[in-house]
Amino acid sequence: MRNIVVLTVCAMVCSACGESGPPEYLKIAGGGIQFNYRVSEASMVVIAQQKQPLPEGSKVEALFDIPGTNTREAVSQPAMEGKLTYSLQSSKLFNITKGGHYNVTIRLLDAKGLVLDRKDTVYVSDEDQSTLPTKPLVRGLEFTPQLQNL
Repeated sequence: MRNIVVLTVCAMVCSACGESGPPEYLKIAGGGIQFNYRVSEASMVVIAQQKQPLPEGSKVEALFDIPGTNTREAVSQPAMEGKLTYSLQSSKLFNITKGGHYNVTIRLLDAKGLVLDRKDTVYVSDEDQSTLPTKPLVRGLEFTPQLQNL
């Protein structure tokens, strides 16, 4: 009986040996700089994928560099049970340059706003914003062509 207790204690101690820090809740599963030629807008998108269940009351937040400034835009979504991926998109951006490097961060914040997990990446633009049309090519959600802007 004593051997079983010793083995159980050893197994519990050894199972904790593999833990090397705080849990990883999220990973960056995709995203990039998005040029929407139809509406003549540019933005950044990041896809956060859940690696393990997110704590109740937490939220997934993305921080996007705003080109041409020293500021970042924060966009967030509440964590939802059963939701495995979160797509976060910046607002309309300006001054994106070809070869420009733009930092993007995803964070998991608990209900009190404390950071539980953080992942960083850098997007490099392969296009210059000047390639976008000066005016939208379509109007409204119906995508009615605006021939004068073609």
